[in-house]
Amino acid sequence: MTATYRSKSRRSQQVHECGQPLCHKIVPVSQRYCDTHQQQHEAEWKRQKDDYRRSKLAQAIKASKAKAYDNSERNPEAIKFYNSKQWKSVRDYIYARDGAVCQSCSNVIQDRKVIDHIVPLRLCQGGQALDSDNLWTLCYRCHYRKTLLEQIIAKQPNGDNKLRHLDRQWWTKVLREKKE
Repeated sequence: MTATYRSKSRRSQQVHECGQPLCHKIVPVSQRYCDTHQQQHEAEWKRQKDDYRRSKLAQAIKASKAKAYDNSERNPEAIKFYNSKQWKSVRDYIYARDGAVCQSCSNVIQDRKVIDHIVPLRLCQGGQALDSDNLWTLCYRCHYRKTLLEQIIAKQPNGDNKLRHLDRQWWTKVLREKKE
């Protein structure tokens, strides 16, 4: 027991120089860089990560995943609808109307147009699928959370009927509560 205690205390006392070349600050073994250089390396890592996300390779991977999702999970009617000229023009209009801002969390959307049906597409009746009052712009995170909540509600008794009657205000309130 005393040997274990001694090895732990030795480990906590071990130090080394910052991993940044020409920086000779002493830091604990549990850290690689001093506080100053740690922040610089985190900022550089974030920049590289963002560059990768915008790269052609990352976009190709996203496209292949979307294609695989369309082929395996999305129903053929939805594929036909989302590839139609009508949908694409309405989608672009809604995106411009909302100013490329998520209508739930107010974050600016830069990388992906996510236009969501307030009443899910599978439950839309008549022209409701292209009705601008049934569409809004969401960021990827809010859209993901809304989709999960829709799936939970749909599994409840009379769930589809509930989903038909949930409005934009209710969804905004729920998504904001979930975020906080």
